[in-house]
Amino acid sequence: MHANRILFAALCLATCAIGCGGTVVSSETDAAVADAATDTAPTPDVARPDVPVTPDAAIDAISDVAVDARVPRCGDRFLDPGESCDDGNNTSGDGCSAMCRFEARCGDGMVNPGEVCDDGNNASGDGCRSDCLSNERCGNNIVDTAVGEVCDGTPGCAMDCRSVASCGNGRMDTGEQCDDGNTTRWDGCGPDCRTEQAVGVSSLQIAEDDGMTGCDFSGDRVPDNAFGHALGPAVGLLNSFVTSGLTNGQVLLQLGFLNLTDPRGQNVPDTRVGWLVGADADGMPGNNGDPGNPQYVSRQSINMMTMLPAATFQSRIAMGALSGGPEDVRLNLPAGPAGMLDFRVQRGRLSGTITADTTRITGMRGGVLCGAVPARDLAALPNPANFIGGGGGGGGNSGTFLELLVGGQRVVLFQIGPQQPDIDLDGDGLERIETAPGTNGQQQITACIDGNGTRITGRNCASDPRIADGFTAAFQLSGQYITLRGVR
Repeated sequence: MHANRILFAALCLATCAIGCGGTVVSSETDAAVADAATDTAPTPDVARPDVPVTPDAAIDAISDVAVDARVPRCGDRFLDPGESCDDGNNTSGDGCSAMCRFEARCGDGMVNPGEVCDDGNNASGDGCRSDCLSNERCGNNIVDTAVGEVCDGTPGCAMDCRSVASCGNGRMDTGEQCDDGNTTRWDGCGPDCRTEQAVGVSSLQIAEDDGMTGCDFSGDRVPDNAFGHALGPAVGLLNSFVTSGLTNGQVLLQLGFLNLTDPRGQNVPDTRVGWLVGADADGMPGNNGDPGNPQYVSRQSINMMTMLPAATFQSRIAMGALSGGPEDVRLNLPAGPAGMLDFRVQRGRLSGTITADTTRITGMRGGVLCGAVPARDLAALPNPANFIGGGGGGGGNSGTFLELLVGGQRVVLFQIGPQQPDIDLDGDGLERIETAPGTNGQQQITACIDGNGTRITGRNCASDPRIADGFTAAFQLSGQYITLRGVR
């Protein structure tokens, strides 16, 4: 029982704050995706927000800022309250304005040069794709899988772009990779008659805030990982529980590929990658990490009307380098005794290197899942320290996950937090949350300071729509290909 409670707390801490990852590409720059820990990581544009950071660049940036006198000002490479970004200069036109506010980007609500649409978010399936490059209408020659399309402008494509004439007839016609006599998803051959492929996640870890791995949202050339920073030395302990859940077969996570025009997954200009929960198909959890392991897709992670993943990332793959997002999604993940956790990830990104043999995808290495969880979402979750006996909560703390982060608390032998939100999600400048000692000596929220300086008092101030900022983090993952057996 005690072990289960620790596992839940670990998964809670691990999965409730998925954030910015270290091998991500900026949708604004179309930079190549590479693992920040490898020698092939791309060099980022100069101090451009949302650009991946190489180890050398991160070290240079850390060295530069170490001697700063820390008089808060725009242009000092430190993200201060009221700023959205700080790239170390006061020059506009480089992604971060002279006033330290984000400049034109997809999701700002304005149709900028090169964009087809912009509805103010990075969500697909709502009439404007997350990268602002498609209006998601049948007939635009773009296969918008987020709205159920399987084709668009290709021979045999139906008028509604949701079926292909010859697909499902049980024979291999020209252009088909497979045909199993139906158009059912997740049984190995999709409704576009392409072989359905997925990677089973065999390794998932919270990235340490080491200044080497992550995404630069603030423009200071240093990876942003507020969650990893808040956890500090506790990261190793939590990762041991997260990893054990995957290796012993208790937790099955999958990455499912849609519109995979290249069966080897090496060069696909327009694909979507779904974040899925799996279920064991052979009753032997010990082999779930083996290549080719048969697995179901859990109905908990898909829309049963469309059979599409509830969370997908608009992506591209170039020479095996996967680059997904930014995408606003909701993730649901298993968390031991707590069941399924469901929370938002804003500006989420997914990256990694897709490996293949001569015919198919064999796995993914150097993967990173990233984005930001809004503070208000964390305010709706209980303090996970409560589930660790003697962990500071001891079952008597009625605080929230947000209060754990911003107020700080000692859990077992480790100090978690305090940590303020570090990503401006609503464009009015970075916000702050104030706390004071409350029940059982634990910190409680007393006020929130909006990016424009407005003070909102009360313990529930994070639920005010004006408070929209969040916390970045970095998760590293890898996996092996699995064999899909259907939905369960």
